[in-house]
Amino acid sequence: MAFATIQYFSRSLSKASAFNVIFPDDPAIPRPWSTFYLLHGLSDDHTIWARRTSIERYVQDMPLVVVMPDGGRGWYTNAAEGYAHEDDLIRDVVGLVDRTFPVKAEREGRAIGGLSMGGYGAVKLGLKHHETFCSVNSHSGAIAFLRSDPAENRKLSPEFERIFGKEPKGGPEDPFAIVERIDHGRIPAMRIDCGTDDFLIQHNRDFHKFLEDRRIAHEYQEFPGDHNWAYWDQHVQEAVAFHARNLKLKP
Repeated sequence: MAFATIQYFSRSLSKASAFNVIFPDDPAIPRPWSTFYLLHGLSDDHTIWARRTSIERYVQDMPLVVVMPDGGRGWYTNAAEGYAHEDDLIRDVVGLVDRTFPVKAEREGRAIGGLSMGGYGAVKLGLKHHETFCSVNSHSGAIAFLRSDPAENRKLSPEFERIFGKEPKGGPEDPFAIVERIDHGRIPAMRIDCGTDDFLIQHNRDFHKFLEDRRIAHEYQEFPGDHNWAYWDQHVQEAVAFHARNLKLKP
């Protein structure tokens, strides 16, 4: 596989930004390729997945591009006051990848996943832009973040109110509320996992029950582990296999 850092000007952020990308370098791998957008957590950037996991090895010889964008501390959301990180990913990054790489520029060719803040972002964006992604995964996702105690949220993310406003529960960035508003037949394939010692375990259990109560098909698993890279490096391998099935990639 080949690895590159793409420097680009984000029109949504009005600033320079970057993403890392892994893509096939074997001419025998057929084109067009599918794309997996892999999102980082609150304290990291676009370099972290390649530095802390073996993601390049896990997708070796697959007709798959892995795009790792820089979401800052923006929760992959167009802030009420601040940067438009959702537009940056959906318009600027996806648009640039679709135009530049020999990929399937359609729903059936795109997947999205992430951890923690990126798990929230993947679920939120996958639901909100269900015409863009065919499958979604979340590791240790802060999926119920907007339904938690605002004071506790501000401790974790001081940007909380500036990004989401004063009453985000039930709003356009709340994954629970998005599910209620969209056609359930268009919900992407979903896989959610979390470590049993993770401080976000209840977020994941609550969303799992919410989906179960509405008979929305999804995969949900809990494993031994905490909110750390040992857990994510192990379980991103299952996410890759999940997306490969839904993207219909040949083994």
